[in-house]
Amino acid sequence: MFRSFLVLALALVIAPAAAGSVRLYSGSLAVVDDPYGPPRLVDLAAGRVHALYRTGRSFSLGSGFATPTPTRGRAVFDARGATIAGRRLSLLPLRSIPVRFRSDGAMLAGTLFVPPGGGRRAAVAYVTGSGPTTREYLPELQALLLHHGVAVLAYDKRGIGASGGSYPGESPTEITIDQLARDAAAGARFLAGRAEVDPARIGLAGHSQAGWIMPLAAKREPGIRFLVVFSGSAVTADENDLYQTLAGEGDRPQRMTNAAIDARVEGAHLGGVDPAPWIAALRIPALWLYGALDHIVPPRLSSKRLAALAAEPGRDFTVWTFPRANHALVETKTGLTSEMLRSDRYARGMFPRVGAWLRAHGLT
Repeated sequence: MFRSFLVLALALVIAPAAAGSVRLYSGSLAVVDDPYGPPRLVDLAAGRVHALYRTGRSFSLGSGFATPTPTRGRAVFDARGATIAGRRLSLLPLRSIPVRFRSDGAMLAGTLFVPPGGGRRAAVAYVTGSGPTTREYLPELQALLLHHGVAVLAYDKRGIGASGGSYPGESPTEITIDQLARDAAAGARFLAGRAEVDPARIGLAGHSQAGWIMPLAAKREPGIRFLVVFSGSAVTADENDLYQTLAGEGDRPQRMTNAAIDARVEGAHLGGVDPAPWIAALRIPALWLYGALDHIVPPRLSSKRLAALAAEPGRDFTVWTFPRANHALVETKTGLTSEMLRSDRYARGMFPRVGAWLRAHGLT
């Protein structure tokens, strides 16, 4: 049920760095790392990606997320910056602060990333997808927010990594979603007490299962002022379970048409955790982003239900769907997870659109 979606990812580099670290460079570039694959160089303006492969004291730029050839140039990193494909770039002063905060009887551990610049800035608590995930989950999306001046609190899920408490499980039961929503709300309250953060501009950002967690947290916690939802389900848990089974879960080709799958899911009238009442209660700006080739979360049904709410007076809901993107919002031909190894970009236009939405809402 809603299995973990571990994305192939990135590592940092000239000197080995802790997993999940992020470095920002001039020229809208970042190098990020997580435990599941090679380091990646990410263009935060266009969403292009090059895996990094060490060759002596330098690195070759791969042609995709985890494809070493053909190479696209070389990179050399040092304490002040990097030379990438012959272009000299400065290392920007991003601060990475180890932090701990209490939530519902447990001490959760994380990292507060503070982007360059002075004064108080907008911030998000970053909510991960299903499974025993840590703060290293999808660090390129964290880097995108940091690039636009938004501070990011990334934390290990309770009972996982350096966080205390008991892991609530992977399946999106009412108990699990309730607990994870309490933790997300606690993260937002922690941010409100930080001198680096503007308490009037605190939100949540997250991926996948976070689509159920964040609306519940925002409904409960008035200090949460906006949401950025990457591939977050807006249907019930049981509907989502049926959808991903029929769509092949990103592991095998889809055998039914999109229309047939959607009709089957809607016609089944399935229950389980339902985010609709929580979303309907929100009066804050919220952005949902979907890939049309998502075989894990139903993009068409989620967009359909969100559109009905977005049309109501007083709402500030925005929903975008990218035609060639999969569940990780990476461009592929069919949406299969295995295709990500060869892909060299996130959804075309997604990174600029996220930046434009943040600017339009005074968050950059």
